[in-house]
Amino acid sequence: MKPVLSALPLVLLSPALTAQPGLGVHEHGVGRLSLALQEQHLVLELMAPAADIVGFEYHPVTDEEQARYRAGLERLQQADALFTLPAAAGCRLERVALAEQEPHSEHEHEHEHEHEHEHEHEHDNGEGDEHQAGHNDILVHYAYHCEQPQALQRLDLALFETFSSFHRIKLQAILPTGQLAATLTPEQPQAHW
Repeated sequence: MKPVLSALPLVLLSPALTAQPGLGVHEHGVGRLSLALQEQHLVLELMAPAADIVGFEYHPVTDEEQARYRAGLERLQQADALFTLPAAAGCRLERVALAEQEPHSEHEHEHEHEHEHEHEHEHDNGEGDEHQAGHNDILVHYAYHCEQPQALQRLDLALFETFSSFHRIKLQAILPTGQLAATLTPEQPQAHW
């Protein structure tokens, strides 16, 4: 029965995510955070461009790139350093799972800096196919059990301090009281409900 319960918030999140236009669009500096609270189960899902987590979007090849990649993913798994939940809610992290998403095609990518596209395509010169141009995302799933979920009325993001290239996190939440949408920034890193 436990796998069914922990899967319920994910089932609830899917319609909310697909119903929001633009949520699947890759944009550097912008992450997407989904939150679902059902009974004592809290699920957070963060989708972020790989460039904002590890500094590049291609698959790591050199030892230095692999070390940067591992270090970024390790920091991403430190939920306590990224999210602060009210102590009164008694939330305990039960599981963290992450996955790198497939690259987006060029027409799906919203980007303000054309020169970065040119830089990415420099890798397509036939010499280094291992540095494939693409826009990879990293998806991280955080599952919590909260003893007093009624005390869970806010979320503070320290994510901006850990990954300084983020300038916006778009939050979509499904709560017992309804849905919430908010945009969090380094200047306003809290969501209240």
